[in-house]
Amino acid sequence: MAITADAVAYALIFLLYAPICLVVLRWLAPLLSPSFRLLALGMLAAQILILALGLQDIPTWDTLGWLRHLDQEWNIPSTLASTQLAVVSGTAFMSALLARSRHPLYRLYLVVIGMLFLTFAWDEYFFLHEDNILLEITYLTLGALLVAVTIKMALRASRRARMWQISLMAGMALFVIGALMVDLFGGSTCLRLWLIRIDGCVRLYILEEALEFIGVWLTLVAVLGKLADARAKPGMLAPLLLFALPILWPALLTKDAWLPRAELHFRAQPAAVQFESGPKLRGYRLERDEDTVVLWLYPSAWRSHYRELGFSLHLVDPAGGASVASRNLHSDVQSYLLLAPAYAHVYRQNIALEIPPDAPKNRAYWIALSFWRDRGDDYETLKIIASDHELLGDSLVVLDDLVLPSEEAAPTSAPLAIFDGGITLSDAELPDQAMSGEALPIRFAWTAAIEGAEDYIQFLHFGHQASGEWWVYDQQPLGDRLPTRFWYAGLSDSETWQVPLPADLEPGAYQVFTGLYRHRDQERLGAKDASGAPIVDARVPLGDLIIEERA
Repeated sequence: MAITADAVAYALIFLLYAPICLVVLRWLAPLLSPSFRLLALGMLAAQILILALGLQDIPTWDTLGWLRHLDQEWNIPSTLASTQLAVVSGTAFMSALLARSRHPLYRLYLVVIGMLFLTFAWDEYFFLHEDNILLEITYLTLGALLVAVTIKMALRASRRARMWQISLMAGMALFVIGALMVDLFGGSTCLRLWLIRIDGCVRLYILEEALEFIGVWLTLVAVLGKLADARAKPGMLAPLLLFALPILWPALLTKDAWLPRAELHFRAQPAAVQFESGPKLRGYRLERDEDTVVLWLYPSAWRSHYRELGFSLHLVDPAGGASVASRNLHSDVQSYLLLAPAYAHVYRQNIALEIPPDAPKNRAYWIALSFWRDRGDDYETLKIIASDHELLGDSLVVLDDLVLPSEEAAPTSAPLAIFDGGITLSDAELPDQAMSGEALPIRFAWTAAIEGAEDYIQFLHFGHQASGEWWVYDQQPLGDRLPTRFWYAGLSDSETWQVPLPADLEPGAYQVFTGLYRHRDQERLGAKDASGAPIVDARVPLGDLIIEERA
């Protein structure tokens, strides 16, 4: 006669659950209040459902299979197991709070139970005791002391209280046996029962989870009984708090899975930057104080790839392309892939970049980011293969701009021109004569009364007084270092242009004019003089210039 190994596992689980459930339903459940009884039966139903779904031999690389597999971490069974332990902890703490008429040592005993099971709950999900012998020894020592105290209290307790103590000890014993089973016997065992031949090996992790589940449930029934005895009068607050725990605890455990996605949706600036080998930048958020830029990243990557990733944040001067400050940071290895098998999880990572105190002021800088990957003692910069943001080369993406303002005081003399948009040309200096083919130095001083909104271009018009011919030259007022869209209220700055005069520029006397126009539509900005009178054609006269022919 032959039976399958899974059938043996099913039979053992039934033989485990059936008598325990009958005893609890017959003698212990009737002693609980209706709300506590509902909570206990709800947790029992949840674990039976999880066991039933996880009994099949399913591949872990399948999404649904991974989520319900009993021998995997950070999935639905491990979340339920941790939640049950957390409910035991919360019930014990609440019992200690409400048992004010009892001896202080009894309340301390309940607090110890709450603390121990709270640690178990966190450990169950995040697997802290793995390869940590000291922590395991601590667990066993505290558990043994707790059992000894429980036995002593049971010998002195009333019949009703003794039932809760026995349930507590039985539950803890089953929990410990389940926790040690795989460590002692391995992941599976092959048996032969007399004349019965078993096809395959029994997967012991199924029995391990079943023992842990039912053991924690018995413990939960025990502490619920203690809480029922501790309440002076029935009320809804305690049941409501306990019913909230199975919702709040999984939310706390999985915050690294849903919180970055929530922030990405509601707080972050969206981005779609694809790096080679898979990683993506899904969004970011920038924070700024006086001397620091903090970048919150929301990258997505496979878990195995994310642990190898690194990020570099740069402050780049657009005028020369040099990085004036940078910060390198490895990925946060504490970010886990939670409640999902192997999809590109959204992570959250922050990088703080200090702005050098000697960085030139009144400049706009690019805040740029790159991804790299560890390669032993070296690293490999990842190329960007698709981006919805401006790129610098093939590996740097520009996320935003940063302006470092100056505290230079505005001039008090009468301005040359006041332009629409809150921009004032305070002063201009040009020489009396220049030579064709050489650079003409012209200094312009500007102030701004309001925040910049768009890009303006400054023009220079050179009109030959004899022939009427015109030569023009355009550039941004303060050059590439500070486009007008970054100008701020209170700006006061100047720029000396080096205007390259053509070698064939006709010599003679020229009238020189300047002004501003919008980059987007080439329309000139209206201008007024110091008295408020409109300037014709919005061209501000700067004076006369003699161009000499080059020898």
